[in-house]
Amino acid sequence: MEMIAALLAAGASWMGLEAQQTAPAPAAAPAAQASGPAWQLVCGQAPAASPTPTPAPAANQPCSLVQNLLAGEQKQRLLTVILQRTPQAGHSMTIALPHGVLFPAGVSVQVDEAPEKPLAVQTSDQNGAYTGIAVDPALLTALRGGKTLKIGFTAGNGQRIIVPVTLRDFPAGLTALDKSPLPPAPRPAPAPTPAPPKPR
Repeated sequence: MEMIAALLAAGASWMGLEAQQTAPAPAAAPAAQASGPAWQLVCGQAPAASPTPTPAPAANQPCSLVQNLLAGEQKQRLLTVILQRTPQAGHSMTIALPHGVLFPAGVSVQVDEAPEKPLAVQTSDQNGAYTGIAVDPALLTALRGGKTLKIGFTAGNGQRIIVPVTLRDFPAGLTALDKSPLPPAPRPAPAPTPAPPKPR
């Protein structure tokens, strides 16, 4: 979560990625294509002053495949999609949503016209709300061969919003991600030290 928070904090200043507007379902927002890859490989913590993310693994640091979506004339962050490798050599996806999401309505992800996958909003902080999903081989194949990842959520006013995320450049980004180092496995919690016996 620390790396994800760092990505979001630095996001708008160093990611030259595409801007999109929200729209009520069923209409999806038109995408304003930006130059450069839609999916960026980010390794380690990106420096806020840098105009581009770190392009290659550095010092065996784990990498993430990131797409940051901006909205409006102010180019404010709408949402961020982050694909990471897991210590078991699988993949997981984290979606950072904007503030004002109606938690009970949940989130949905859909690749092209495949069935939607419902997700629960898991947590939130000063950057917004978060949900995530373990990316199984079937979903990974769909992402690799698809054109659009549709992310749906409900705003606090009850409006259903569908955000289209382009999968352009995803296969190349995934190849680069899979060549990056695996993140370290989480350390098991230390066993509690037994208290010394009380003197009688």
